[in-house]
Amino acid sequence: MRRKKVFNYEELKLYQVHVENKATGFMTVHDIIHGKFKQLITYVKQSFDTPNDSVATSIFMRRYGFFIAAQLFLKAHHKIWDGPLENIYLVENEGGITFNLDGKYVRAAQENDLEMIVEKYGHNVVQRMSMLGHLSKITLWENIWGYVQWMYSQLELEQGKKDLKTLLDDAVWHPHTRTSMFRKFLAGQKFEEAAKNYKRITCCLLKELPATTKCPYCPHLKK
Repeated sequence: MRRKKVFNYEELKLYQVHVENKATGFMTVHDIIHGKFKQLITYVKQSFDTPNDSVATSIFMRRYGFFIAAQLFLKAHHKIWDGPLENIYLVENEGGITFNLDGKYVRAAQENDLEMIVEKYGHNVVQRMSMLGHLSKITLWENIWGYVQWMYSQLELEQGKKDLKTLLDDAVWHPHTRTSMFRKFLAGQKFEEAAKNYKRITCCLLKELPATTKCPYCPHLKK
C-alpha cells in the first residue's frame, strides 16, 4: 500500500502564510474591518508611500490575495484552515506583510468548503474593505484573483482542477453575486489562455506609487 504523502506546511510560505503553534502579529484581519482600518492604512502609507486610502487599501488587498490563494492551495491538498478572522495575524517583514495562522484550526477538507472560503474570508472582507477604502469590490476581487490564478496555473492536482471549475461556476458565489467574480476576470477566455496572457480588467492602482509605472497587465496600457 502506498503511503499517503504528508502535507508540508512550508509550502505555504510561497503565499506569505506561516502556520504556527501559537500565532501572533501586530493586528488581525478582524481588527482591520472592525475598528483598526485607519491603523492599517497608516502602516501601509508609511511603508509604501501611498498617496491616499484607496491606493493603500488596494495594496493591502493584493497582499490578502496571498492568504486566499493559500487557503485554496490547502483545499487542493484536501485540507483547510477554518479559523476565525480574529486569528489571521498580520506580521511585519522586510518584504511586506505576511500572515500567521494558528495550526490548531487546520482540518480535513469537507464538502462546501469552497463556499465557506468565498463567504467567510472573501465576501466578508472584500465588502468591508470596499466600503472603508472607497474602492470597488470588483477591483479588490481582481487583486485576489491575480494570486489565485497564478497558484492554480502552477498546480497539477486533480482536486485543484475540480475546485477551480467550481469557482468559475456561479453557484458558489450566491447570494452575493449572480455570477462568478473569478470567471469575470477571464474576459471570455479559457483559464489556460488567460493565465498565459494575464491581463487585468481593473486597475490595482499600483501605478500611483512614487517611481512606479503601469504594470505590464494594466488595463490602462495603450495597445
